[in-house]
Amino acid sequence: MEKVKVGLVAVASHVESGGERAEGILKEAREQLESYGLNVKMGKRIIWNCGDAVKVGESLSKERVDVLVVIHATWVQDTIQYILMNTVRSPLVLWALPFVETFSIGCVQHFGSILRERGVFYKYAYGLPEDKEVISSIADFSSVAKVFQDLKEIKIGLIGPRQTWRAAGPQDMTHEEWDLTDCFGVTIVHIEMDELIKKAEEKSEKEADEVLQKMRQSKRLGKIEVGEERLIYASKVYLAIKDLFETYSLTAAAAECYPEYGGLVNLPSSWLADEDIILDTEGDLGHTTLMLILQKLGKGGPVALGEAGKLDPGEGCIWLSHEGSSAHSFAENLSLVHITPGGERGTVVGFPFRPIPEVTVAGLCGKKGTYRMLIAKGETKSITEKEWIDGGRKLLVKLRLSCSTREPFDKMLSEGIDHHLLLKEGNLTSQLMDLCDLLGVKKVCL
Repeated sequence: MEKVKVGLVAVASHVESGGERAEGILKEAREQLESYGLNVKMGKRIIWNCGDAVKVGESLSKERVDVLVVIHATWVQDTIQYILMNTVRSPLVLWALPFVETFSIGCVQHFGSILRERGVFYKYAYGLPEDKEVISSIADFSSVAKVFQDLKEIKIGLIGPRQTWRAAGPQDMTHEEWDLTDCFGVTIVHIEMDELIKKAEEKSEKEADEVLQKMRQSKRLGKIEVGEERLIYASKVYLAIKDLFETYSLTAAAAECYPEYGGLVNLPSSWLADEDIILDTEGDLGHTTLMLILQKLGKGGPVALGEAGKLDPGEGCIWLSHEGSSAHSFAENLSLVHITPGGERGTVVGFPFRPIPEVTVAGLCGKKGTYRMLIAKGETKSITEKEWIDGGRKLLVKLRLSCSTREPFDKMLSEGIDHHLLLKEGNLTSQLMDLCDLLGVKKVCL
């Protein structure tokens, strides 16, 4: 995975106290940030005036850094910070030092007030480079900033028809698709289901058999409860999806499924998920984008999709279910994964979701001006075989949030959070909140 690229500079003024510390602190900051695995591009000089700001800013702009970290050795005139941010044009960290005579923190407060007035989000840090908490917070935000920047390079394939009802507006592209691009920066590529199916049918039996052998070896072929012809077809669809990714240079895809193409891409989606390739089975562009965000923030690994099925106040859980397209690796072991029929020719992947002590729960809904992201932390609990069977033998998740059961669901309803929910192992809540601030998306935190 490509390292996060951090632009690091120090600003100071000759008419203020403390500027003599700038060189040493800048070098120590570089060493500490690099110890967190960051690719640090350090300014070639301390920035004492606007001329220095222009030269250093232009140099870092050419490096295309993901985030700009500005160490305030002293108070400086805000024209210097203005030049830096408008030359580098990356998310910004304003770093204040704990020396009272320098007015460093006052300078951060002053420029932060200007940015707030102009609707520009920034992070601030306070302390010295040897403070691990300071460096950790900058490293965490830098990873968020990289995801924010990377979204502009992402191409998501929408396989299947677009929305068919338009009162007024574009022909091929819908306003909702433009909204998603405007907010998140992603590019949408339209692909017809006919193209996917044609490519699948062109694949040979030999190629399909090789896929099945590969899945058996990599433990991505659970208990088979379908005929061989469905497995062969799923293998051909899997290969066709990979062809589409290559043809259109896709980062991820969302495919039409229910009701016309039920199960067509579910098993391929599960297989691909354990290869860190996202294929959403609901034709949901917003959640495909959010899956990518969670995957990138979590340093890889699959993301699960579910829908609320039951509120269980007794156990303090929300039960999530889905016809089944999540990664085999979300099951405790392969023997619990069941591949069953779905639709006319398709297959679905059912299993009880394994217990995970810490998961991030996220959802996305809205349109331009009203985008809202659900952000919550929870855990998944163990599920008995009887509970799984009674739940319909689909993907079943027993989710316990870090609060009561009814209260968070009531909040979801009051905020208009839609029914698709995503799960990613680990706690990514603070990173999601920072990303929402960078994107201008409303946070709905539970």
